[in-house]
Amino acid sequence: MAYKTILVHLNNEERVARLIGAAMQLALPANSHLTGLFVVPAAPAKSPLLPMISGGAIQSALDAYRKTGTGIRKALDAATDGQPVVAEWRLYDAKRPGYIEAVLTHARTADLVVTAQKESDWDYADMFDIPDWLAMESGRPVLVVPKAGDMNSIGERVLVAWNNSRESTRAVFDALPILTRAKDVTVLVVEEVDKPETKGDLAGAEICATLARHGVKVTAQQVKPGRGDAGVELLAQVAAHNCDLLVMGCYGRSRFREFVLGGATRHVLQHAAVPVLMGH
Repeated sequence: MAYKTILVHLNNEERVARLIGAAMQLALPANSHLTGLFVVPAAPAKSPLLPMISGGAIQSALDAYRKTGTGIRKALDAATDGQPVVAEWRLYDAKRPGYIEAVLTHARTADLVVTAQKESDWDYADMFDIPDWLAMESGRPVLVVPKAGDMNSIGERVLVAWNNSRESTRAVFDALPILTRAKDVTVLVVEEVDKPETKGDLAGAEICATLARHGVKVTAQQVKPGRGDAGVELLAQVAAHNCDLLVMGCYGRSRFREFVLGGATRHVLQHAAVPVLMGH
């Protein structure tokens, strides 16, 4: 079992090397096909609410964004040159308004999607940084790469967040290609007041047994959310175990008209300093 097709969502030249470096750590052991995706959104229909913005101005902005794709492609070529992977550059012109939908179309055919943590100080982050949407809507495992922090290894020491939910189940089994190679895996159960399955001596025991049958070197740990929010507790445990990857379910509701993330998911997406593999 391996990630044979890895898609990397690229939108900012300054982050290409970091994203490709993370993807390469998972691609090299499996000789994977690595696709760098750059999506140029379609010009939106002119809105009567914004009459001061001309169609020409919007098109000029999109043309300028397209030109950044040239630098991103060069950075992708430099990062993959001489590496034993098949690297593909994919520039996609969205056919209709909706940047998120265009990216999702490509993400859904990959074994794994690699994307950047949202940048709070990038002017275009609200439009082009979409790790939350990819995790919620792609139906694929998504590796969210943090904007800072050491990434000399990914997946040697893994913390798995487990609460017996559909989302955490999906994340665990999506992560098997990584977990089977890991040196150490800790399944962490954070006790939750409204979830009896997170309490008691057997919480996490069954998933540990299943992982062990796959050859995963796994141990279980159960904690109370002493720091308040479950997301805060998860990141504290990542640091305590010196982990280089967090595996967790992505919780929330998304129907394109309503998007509400769970508190733990939101906190981890914003504050994680290690890569996070999410499943929904």
